[in-house]
Amino acid sequence: MTEIECWGGAECTINRVGDVYHEQLFRTGHGARLEDLEHLAALGLRRVRFPVLWEQHWRGGAEYDFSWADVRLRRLRELGLDPIIGLVHHGSGPKHTHLLCDQFGPGLAHFAETVARRYPWVKYYTPVNEPLTTARFSALYGHWYPHAREASCVRCSTKRLLRRLV
Repeated sequence: MTEIECWGGAECTINRVGDVYHEQLFRTGHGARLEDLEHLAALGLRRVRFPVLWEQHWRGGAEYDFSWADVRLRRLRELGLDPIIGLVHHGSGPKHTHLLCDQFGPGLAHFAETVARRYPWVKYYTPVNEPLTTARFSALYGHWYPHAREASCVRCSTKRLLRRLV
């Protein structure tokens, strides 16, 4: 009989409304508390969805600051937790791009490659969390950046977005 695994993680959405980024990981305090990782391990989790989000780590051009992620991913390894790294979580990327921008896919692919090279021991990734939900809120309802409506949602659909990554 196969044992059921319990996975977990914290809500880590970074959504942009206008020019303001809303980072739920830090609004809840989880982003600042390293000891929360011990609490996740104490629950008996085996895998943890963990954010290494493009918007959070991008510093300009091809420059990234992974110092926050380095500390936490090291601790996850020490605790024996397998991370499932999320690269975009209900977001639209750094300020220079968004879901409808032709450079979104290539930019995210570059970031993904950078992350994979930095953390070669990581086996699991979520490139774009809930791409259809993200597309709807960004390009159908217009709530999130780039605040587009209706027909733009088709450009952000799951199939098209993932095809643009490769």
